[in-house]
Amino acid sequence: MNEEAMYAVYADEIKKRLRQYTERERDIENQLERIEQMEAKLTSAGSPVFSDLPKAPSPSQQRMADLTERKIDLENKVSEVIKRQKSERTALEGIIDKLEISDEKAVIRMRYFDSAPWDSVLSMLFGGCQDFLGKEDSYMRRVYNLHGSALLKMGKIYHDEQMQVIK
Repeated sequence: MNEEAMYAVYADEIKKRLRQYTERERDIENQLERIEQMEAKLTSAGSPVFSDLPKAPSPSQQRMADLTERKIDLENKVSEVIKRQKSERTALEGIIDKLEISDEKAVIRMRYFDSAPWDSVLSMLFGGCQDFLGKEDSYMRRVYNLHGSALLKMGKIYHDEQMQVIK
């Protein structure tokens, strides 16, 4: 296998990691929303009962205890995922930081860390160019080329780092 093909394999691995990172971010957001909904249920006021008689444990109290337990379990689980996610972002940022072209860094960060659609990446990078409106398709091809070039370079960087670990 020639070097370029080998780097392409590593570039695919980097792209897979970046996509997984983005998907985990979305999952974390969803789980945090679930926690907020559980908190809302736990803090919502139930209907007051005015009585001096002793009360037997009610099914609603058991439901609240179950919901509290589920919420705590989910918070612990999400906390662990967030820790792993921070570690992965640090590793990916370490690779991105080694790219020399700032537009390549921007494309990768916007696309995968900010979950920006391609048109937002395009506008951010080239929207200020005087001929942007007349050459939007050309600029979009540049964005795609920057993305592909960045992934290949990141693949090479990742490969080289793996070779250092082996030595």
